[in-house]
Amino acid sequence: MSESESAEMPDTEKPDTQAGPAVPRLWWGVGGVAVLVVVVLVLVAVSGGGGDGVASDDSIDRVDLTSTTPPTGTSVTTSTDDVPATSSSTTIQRSTTSVLSTVPFVTVDLEDEYDDTIEIDEDNPPVAARPIPEEPDEDEPPPSTIAPPPWAASTYVTDGGHVSTDVGCAANDGVQALDQFFAQRVGPVTGWDYQHVYPLGGDRYLWLFQDAFLDHTGTVNSLASSRFVHNAALIQEGTCFRLLHRGTTNRPQPFEIGDGRSETRKTWWWPMGGELVGDELFVFWVEMLKDPYDPEPPDGLGWHPVRTWLASYDADTMERRSFAPAPNEGATPIYGYAVSSDETHTYLFGNTFEQNLVREGGFWSGSHSATAMWLARVPRGLVWADPEYRTADGWSFDRAEAVPVVDRFYVENPMQPRYLDGQWVSATAVDGYWGEQIAIDVAEQPWGPWYTVHYTPLYPRGRDPKMNTYHAHVLPWRDGYGSVLVSVSNNARNMLRDAWYSPHRYRPTFVHYAYTPVPTTTTTSTTTTTTVVPTTTSTTTTTRPATTTTVAPTTTTRPATTTTRPATTTTTTRPTTTTTTTVPPTTTTRPATTTTTVPPTTTSSTTTTSAPPAADEG
Repeated sequence: MSESESAEMPDTEKPDTQAGPAVPRLWWGVGGVAVLVVVVLVLVAVSGGGGDGVASDDSIDRVDLTSTTPPTGTSVTTSTDDVPATSSSTTIQRSTTSVLSTVPFVTVDLEDEYDDTIEIDEDNPPVAARPIPEEPDEDEPPPSTIAPPPWAASTYVTDGGHVSTDVGCAANDGVQALDQFFAQRVGPVTGWDYQHVYPLGGDRYLWLFQDAFLDHTGTVNSLASSRFVHNAALIQEGTCFRLLHRGTTNRPQPFEIGDGRSETRKTWWWPMGGELVGDELFVFWVEMLKDPYDPEPPDGLGWHPVRTWLASYDADTMERRSFAPAPNEGATPIYGYAVSSDETHTYLFGNTFEQNLVREGGFWSGSHSATAMWLARVPRGLVWADPEYRTADGWSFDRAEAVPVVDRFYVENPMQPRYLDGQWVSATAVDGYWGEQIAIDVAEQPWGPWYTVHYTPLYPRGRDPKMNTYHAHVLPWRDGYGSVLVSVSNNARNMLRDAWYSPHRYRPTFVHYAYTPVPTTTTTSTTTTTTVVPTTTSTTTTTRPATTTTVAPTTTTRPATTTTRPATTTTTTRPTTTTTTTVPPTTTTRPATTTTTVPPTTTSSTTTTSAPPAADEG
């Protein structure tokens, strides 16, 4: 007899036949409950299986079952195929953040999870030097076109001297819509990477990219035939975007040309962190210097940082107001590598951003300097003030007393922290170009302790084996489900061979992770000795209960004759119970010396001819 049939019988009714001895009615109920529990467990396993982390091409939309509010946004996954770009629309609505879904706090033991081995494939190395294109001749004409591309009519020169071009809209601001939008050519942009996103107030954001390839004619289908600039910008308004750069449509120049010494193959500026202060956006820029050689894989890239600069822009027009060396203009580390503010301070995270490993003895001489994250701070918004630095037991205005707040991995620990809805959240593409994992960390304070709550594979778009991933950057908003949204740079492992004529491989992708609050349990303090690279310091470390422990600080030396890397998954944490020293009086007026020569205003020109279209470049 089925459970449903027995449930419909009156209490006085008995079955006509029985197989074996009669079973007491009490056990009927127990058996029914057991069957129901099994069914529920199976349903939960089916609906919740697959784990957390980077969505793949076979993943599905997921909703946090703990949420009590119906979601108004869209649960999204990573797109794995090129899809048509979304056209502009006046009816597009942003996804909301009314549903703040969360997951229970569970830490990841990086010492167990971090893979300390690496296999170097000679035909497909983890990173190949990215080529810098040659500058075209001054008299070289642009590619010809029969008809102007659809974005040409929107192109004009702003009051700030930038060429502005409307490039369309995403369907919404969730990761699936953003992934679909950026998977395609974005107006004149055929490819770019190292995206940084800065709030401008309301639903406006500035996106800055490091290297970008541009073609305003719409006839070029390869990076090889595009015009190259070392940085470019997008203004996001709602879910629509417009491109900004200097120069002209025929001969584009970078959005930021620095102090006027910018030269494509020698000196250039790349964007770091930034902060909106009143009606001005402040952005830290790092001056890069091309080395006289290109390292062989896996020794990295042939350039390195030499100086840190601070620029300010009108938040409405993006007109540059100032450009000068940062208060701490050094580059070892770059204070301003990432920037975010809580209620009282603006924090300048530091990293050497050293990716030319030849300068540090080669790949096998790690761990390398970029594995350490440092921290400085200024009163909220006073980014032009002299910072104080995080030390082993508090804060000091003496930079020499600074120690890393986190030190882990082997090549890079490129954390991108952001203060998001009352707590600190960071995304890290583990080991940068050389790695294949992503770590999501949370903390109550920017100096830690940082807790790894997600550690998963970081796949390129479509899981293309010729591609790698790097620069995971937390977006400054959460989607309608409350998820943390992360943008990730993609490129070919061998850019010249596999992306030069396949530009889709050089475009960012987007992923999402459940928002994980830091536990509010009472902390207990213990004193331990922690090995810190590059110096050894005995510090007082605040640890949480045993159920939420951080990674044990361990460092070993890698034998040169093997392919096993050291388990450098060291996380140094600083005391949260230390009394903070009083900050000396700081001027609230920016020094007049922050204003330097503004680059000359340029004009735009678009060449359209009636010649037949050029042959397909891609």
